Amino acid sequence: MPTSEHKYSIDELLGALLRDQGIHEGHWALNIEFSATGATVKPQDDPTRTLPGLIVSVNSATLLCADSAAAGAVDAAVVNPRKAAPRAKPARNRKPVSTTLQ
Repeated sequence: MPTSEHKYSIDELLGALLRDQGIHEGHWALNIEFSATGATVKPQDDPTRTLPGLIVSVNSATLLCADSAAAGAVDAAVVNPRKAAPRAKPARNRKPVSTTLQ
C-alpha cells in the first residue's frame, strides 16, 4: 500500500537532485535559502496573549560544487554512477541475397 509520507535524509535528497540533473562527477553540497520575518503571534496555550514571533520560510535549494572535505558534501560518482555504455554488437556475416530472378 502506498504511503502518504516520504522522508528523505539530506544525503538522499542530494542523490536525487544529482540524478535529476544528470551529474556524475565531483563533490556536491546542498544550500537552502531561508527568509525570516518578524510577526506577532498568539500562543496556543493562551490565545488572549500576543507575543513577538518569527516566521521562517524556505525560498530555494541550490546544488553547490564543493570540496571533497566539505562537511555534508556527497560524491556524485558514488550516489549517481555513470551507467556502463552498451557494447556494440558484433557484425553478423549474412549470406548475400541474389536480386535477380531465377
